[in-house]
Amino acid sequence: MISEIIIKSVKIVDINSTWNNQVVDIHIENGIFKNIDRSIMVPNAEVFQADGLSVSLGWIDVFANCPDPGELWKESLTSLARAAQLGGFTSVAAMCGTDPLPENSSLIGQTLVQAKQLTVNILPLGLSSEKREGKEMAEVYEMHKVGAVGQTDGVVPSASVSLRSKLMQYCASLDIPYLHFPFEGKLVTGGSVNEGFMNVNLGLKGLPFASETISLLADLEMAKWLNTPVKIIGISCKESVEIVRKAKANQINVRVAVPIMNLVYTENAVGEFDENYKVLPPLRTEADRKALVDAVLDGTIDAIMSNHLPSDIESKNVEFDYAHFGTATLPSFFPLLLEAFGEKHLDKAIQALTVGACNFYNLPIQTLAVGSDANLTFFKATEMLELTNQNKGSKAYNVLGLNQSKQGKVVATFCKGKLNQN
Repeated sequence: MISEIIIKSVKIVDINSTWNNQVVDIHIENGIFKNIDRSIMVPNAEVFQADGLSVSLGWIDVFANCPDPGELWKESLTSLARAAQLGGFTSVAAMCGTDPLPENSSLIGQTLVQAKQLTVNILPLGLSSEKREGKEMAEVYEMHKVGAVGQTDGVVPSASVSLRSKLMQYCASLDIPYLHFPFEGKLVTGGSVNEGFMNVNLGLKGLPFASETISLLADLEMAKWLNTPVKIIGISCKESVEIVRKAKANQINVRVAVPIMNLVYTENAVGEFDENYKVLPPLRTEADRKALVDAVLDGTIDAIMSNHLPSDIESKNVEFDYAHFGTATLPSFFPLLLEAFGEKHLDKAIQALTVGACNFYNLPIQTLAVGSDANLTFFKATEMLELTNQNKGSKAYNVLGLNQSKQGKVVATFCKGKLNQN
C-alpha cells in the first residue's frame, strides 16, 4: 500500500461533486481521501502527474462471469482482475466457478480469500438455485453470511415463477439482493439472434422481444404483489424500457442493469457470422439500442454490466449456430462506453457505473470526499487503446476488439491503497 500520494492536475468527472469538471490535486493517505484542492504540496509524498487525464470514482461492474474454479484456461480470478483493471473497474460482481458451481458458503469464502491480493475487489455472487437448474433454492443465507453480494442464476433461462416468488420473498426478508435475467428460453428453443430482418436474412432462428418482456412483466407483477424489491440484469429492447419506466412511475421497487454490448451494437453486427456478437440477451435493432442509451441517461436503467463471459476456441470458433453465447468485454469496456455515450454524456454513464451500481447492490454510496475510501478510475477519452494477445489481460479467446484500435483508454486505477497503472 502507498502510504501517501498526491495526484496532480487531474480533471474530476463526478456530477455529484462540487469539483466536477475542475482540474485539481488529490491527496490520499493510507487509502483515504485526505484533501482535494487546486494545489496541494506534501513533503515526501509520492506524486502521480495526471496532466490531461480525467478521474472518477472507481467503476463497479454489476455482473460478470469467471470460470474459476473449474475452467481456468478460459479465465482465472487473476486474469479477470487484470482484464477488469484494464477496463477501468475497481470492483466486479462476478459469478465465480463452473466446477464446482458457486452454490455453497465454502466456495464463496474461498473466492474472497483468493481475491484479497488482486488489484480489484471481487464481489462474489452465489447461485439462487441448486445446480443452476431453477428448481430448488440454493444455500442463499449461508452464502450471504460469508460475503456473497447477491444471489442469481446469471444469464440463463428463467426459473419457474414459483421459485422466483419464493426467492424474492426470502431474499427481501434478509435484505439480500436477488438478481434475475428475464428470459423465457422455452418460448423459442434454439434461437441465436434477434427475431427480425437479420435472422431471416441469415437463416438463423430468432429470439423475439416477447421472450424477455413476458418474464420481465411476471417479475414486476410479483414484486408488486409481494411488496418486494427486484433486480433485473440484461434487458435488451425498447419494450422492456417502457415496462420498467412505467413500473418505476407506479412505485414498484425495481433496479435494472443493461449489458454494454446492447448499448453499442445492433443485430447487424452478426451479419458476418462473427461468433463474438452471439450474446444473450441478443443484439436487437437500432431503435432498441437508442432506447437503452436514453434509459441510462434518464435514470430508467440504473447500472451498466460488462456481461463478461470468457470462452475458449473450441466454444467460439465453430459454426455460428453451435457457438456458445457470450463475449469477453472487460478489456475493451471503456472504448465501448465511449462509443455508446460519447464524451458529451460520459459523466452520466459513469454515474451508472458508480452511484447506480452501489444502489443496485444496496452498497454504501462512494463519494469524492475527505475521509472516504479512495477508489478511482483514471482515463483519457482521446487516447487510443490497441488490444493484443500480449496486453489484453484476459485469458479468453473471445476478447472483443482484439487487434483493433479503439478510442478511449483507462490509464490507471487506484484501489486497495495502490495505484495500478495500465
